[in-house]
Amino acid sequence: MRDFILRCINIHKYWARKPDNIVAAYIERYSKEGDTVLDPFSGSGVTAIEALRLGRKAIAVDLDPVGNFIALMTALPVDIDSLQEAFDALKDDVKDEILKYFKTICPECGKSATIHSLIYANNKPTKIVYECNNPVCEHKGLKDLTNADRKTISTIEETDVPYWYPDNELIWNSRVNVSRGEKVSDLFSKRNLIALSILYNGINKIEDELNRNMIKFAFSAALPQASKLLVYTPGQGPGWKVRGFWIPANRYEMNVWRFFENKFKKLVSGKKESNKLLSSKYSKDAFKIFNHSATELNSIPELKENSVDYVFTDPPYGDSVP
Repeated sequence: MRDFILRCINIHKYWARKPDNIVAAYIERYSKEGDTVLDPFSGSGVTAIEALRLGRKAIAVDLDPVGNFIALMTALPVDIDSLQEAFDALKDDVKDEILKYFKTICPECGKSATIHSLIYANNKPTKIVYECNNPVCEHKGLKDLTNADRKTISTIEETDVPYWYPDNELIWNSRVNVSRGEKVSDLFSKRNLIALSILYNGINKIEDELNRNMIKFAFSAALPQASKLLVYTPGQGPGWKVRGFWIPANRYEMNVWRFFENKFKKLVSGKKESNKLLSSKYSKDAFKIFNHSATELNSIPELKENSVDYVFTDPPYGDSVP
């Protein structure tokens, strides 16, 4: 059971998740199978998922639509073969278009190589982690930026983002490192904004709604790795380590497709487990999610008097966690 939850958690980051084994212990102790469990500050749905897994009905309420989306995508059964087919079609549609923005020259053989990441020092790109595409060479390593690499970056900076991307202003809050006038788009390099717009546009063309939303789930999970928020620490891998939107001067710029594909693989692994444990228990009647304020629960028709058997919740952190 623990492996199942860990696989699901690994699909999508969400700050301040509660330990699932402790939540499960409370649900088992204070409710019985068939009871209805409510979490009015449900976040990414740990309480609801555990309640469903344990044979209870679950009602999740949260103001955050992303948290609700994570909870729903974790619980929903999906046809793995159909999902894989949708991903493969997306891959055929957009991968090459994205990867053309992640090209460099292999210093060993002089042929084309794929950029895995750029390393920034003092807000300037200095080194490239690459893998050679030449089957005779296939060299992997770290190299200094060349004049050709700098010219490529300059060209990309002058390139228009081809499809829609969010350019709305973030809510100013110094506690989570948001400056006045800062936009969502400021959290991403121009190269990665272009790549993400291509990818998101491709995802939106997927006809099947469930497959489209599942792949959007992987897309959302990959956004931190596509952002400027990944601090560079020698000897450590890239990670979003600060609960806020701090853009470190020393950071990574990662290959969008590479990390999106990795998140999709984790999604498939997690959904295989959730299908086993939740498919027979999931129904629209057994699992209900509301994008709603906890201060107005009486306006939710499903929450009538004596309609809930057990409430487990942990109030939010206010504006200290984005």
